[in-house]
Amino acid sequence: MMNSKLNFFSEVEILPTAPQKQFVKKKGVIIGISEEDGVLYGYGVLIHGREELDFFEAQDIKPTGKQFKREDFY
Repeated sequence: MMNSKLNFFSEVEILPTAPQKQFVKKKGVIIGISEEDGVLYGYGVLIHGREELDFFEAQDIKPTGKQFKREDFY
């Protein structure tokens, strides 16, 4: 499980633990972070090639080390 919060526009890979099995091993970029009162619920991830965000819990994604810029999406 991830101990630190990932940054906006970080690329992540979807892990086999994700309930959305069709996205396992696919990559996407964090566009949203669901957090309230210091509790991290998960991330809105834009899977490469899709137009909609999909929600993943932190333990179901891992960072690839690639960082995009806001301008790449807006």
